[in-house]
Amino acid sequence: MTDPNQTYNFGIASSWGTLTPPLQHLAAGDVVISHQFESLIATSDRGIVEPLAAKSWEFSPDRLTLRFKIDTSRRFSDGSCLRAADFKKAWEGGLEMTPISSNSSLSDGLANVKGYGKFKETKEIEGIKVIGDDILEIELVKPVRMFLEYLAGQRFAVYKLVDGAVIGTGPYVISEKDKELTLMPNPYYIEGAPKLKAVKITAVTPAEAFGKMQAGEIDALLMAEMVDIPGCGKDSGDVSCAHGQEGRHILVDLNGMPGRFFSDPKHRLAFQAMVLKHTDQAAEAFSARSFIGDSQTFLRFQAGRLQEEESAAIIAEGEKYISRFVEASKKQPLFFAANAKSWQWLYELLISAGVSLTKESKWEFSGPGFWDMYYKTYTPDIFPMSISISDGDPDGLYHILGKHGAVTSPMIQRAGVTAALEEGRQIIDVSKLPGQYQVVSRAVLREVPYIHLGYLYNRIAYNKKKLRINDALIARHNNNVMAFRPK
Repeated sequence: MTDPNQTYNFGIASSWGTLTPPLQHLAAGDVVISHQFESLIATSDRGIVEPLAAKSWEFSPDRLTLRFKIDTSRRFSDGSCLRAADFKKAWEGGLEMTPISSNSSLSDGLANVKGYGKFKETKEIEGIKVIGDDILEIELVKPVRMFLEYLAGQRFAVYKLVDGAVIGTGPYVISEKDKELTLMPNPYYIEGAPKLKAVKITAVTPAEAFGKMQAGEIDALLMAEMVDIPGCGKDSGDVSCAHGQEGRHILVDLNGMPGRFFSDPKHRLAFQAMVLKHTDQAAEAFSARSFIGDSQTFLRFQAGRLQEEESAAIIAEGEKYISRFVEASKKQPLFFAANAKSWQWLYELLISAGVSLTKESKWEFSGPGFWDMYYKTYTPDIFPMSISISDGDPDGLYHILGKHGAVTSPMIQRAGVTAALEEGRQIIDVSKLPGQYQVVSRAVLREVPYIHLGYLYNRIAYNKKKLRINDALIARHNNNVMAFRPK
C-alpha cells in the first residue's frame, strides 16, 4: 500500500530561475510556479479557456473593456481571501521590478492596457480598475484578439509578499533551499488536496537526467522533451513516458542588431539556406527528444502556414549568398553559443563549411549566464535555443518576436516581422487571419530572426512502478506534478 506521506522526487531538465511570477522568463520556471500560483483563467488540456481565480468574465461590445468576477472564496496559503485588488497590486508591483528578461514578463499582455505607457511616471495603470472586492476591470486602448488568453499565463498569476516570502492561492506551498524546491499542500486550497502530499523538485542537466531516472534517484522528469530518452522509455526498464502536443520551437537565433555581422540580411539568408539543407542532421541529433522537423514557424493547419513550395523558394533565395557569407566570416569570426550537446552537429557543420567561429564558441555553455547573453548582453552571433509554443492562435508568436514580447530579445527583432505581428493581433474577424499571418510567415523567412528547425512534443517521463498519470492532461499547457497519482 502506498504511504500517503511519501516524498516524491521530481527532476526538471532546466533551471527555473526565480519563483516570483512577474519576473519569470524561463519555461521551467513557468512549470514550477504553476504549482503555487493561479491566474485569472487557465487553458484546459483541450486548449479551451476555463475559470480559475475568476469565476466569469465578459467583454464590452467594442472589445475594449474586459470585466472579471473574482472568486473570493479562494485563499492564499496564509489563510487570507483573494480580492480583485490583489491582481492590480501584483501586476503593478511586477512592473516596478527590474526585469530579468529584455522586456517585462508582463509586457506582451499589458502593453495595450490604458495607461501602460505612463507607468514609469504614474506608478499605476489607470486601465486596471478595482470595483469592490470581486470585480476587476481592464480597459484597452485598442482591441487585442488574444488578450484574454495572455492573462492565462503563469506570469500574470496573483501573489502576495508576506514576511519576505511570495505566496499564492495554488495547490502547493513552495520553499527553496540549496537549489531544491519542496512542495507541500496549501491547506487553504479550495479545489482539494493534491494527490502527491510531499514533492521535491531539483534541476538536472539533460545529460544526467535519464541516468538518474534509471538509478531511481528521481521518480519523474518534467520537461522530458529536453532530454535524450531512447525509445522514450519503451525499452528502459521502469521508465515510461507520456506525450502531449507540440510544445517547443527548436530555433537558431541570429543577432541582427546594428553593426553586428548578421545585420546584413544577405548573411542571414545565406545562413538559413545553408542550415536547412542539413535538416537530416538536426533530426538525428534530436531523435530521442520527440522532435519533428519543420522549417516553418506556424504549425500545420495553423493560420499563416505557407504552401511548402513557397516557403522552400524563399529559403532557396539565400543559396547564392553562401560563399559571400563564408568569406565574410573569415574577416569577422562568429560567436556561437549553445547550451546542449544536441547542438554539436551545427557547430561542426559550420566548421566543415568553412565558417570561422571564435575560440570562445561552445555548444555546451552551462550556468545562469547563458540566458543573460540572450536577454541582456547580446554577445552571441549565433544562439541556438528552444522556446515554448504559447498557443494555437498565431498571435502566440508575439511572445517571441513581438515588440513587447515577454521572451524576445533585441537580437531577433526585425522591423517587418514586428509590424506584421502588431497588425495581426488587432484582427478580430478570424477569417482574416490566414492572409495576415502569411505576411508574418514570409517576413520571418525573409528577415530571418531565426532559423526554424522544428518542434518538440511536450513529454513527461516517470517511474511506472511508483506513479501513474492521466495522459490526457499532458497537452501544450499541462506539464506538472498535478497530473500524477501514486501507483
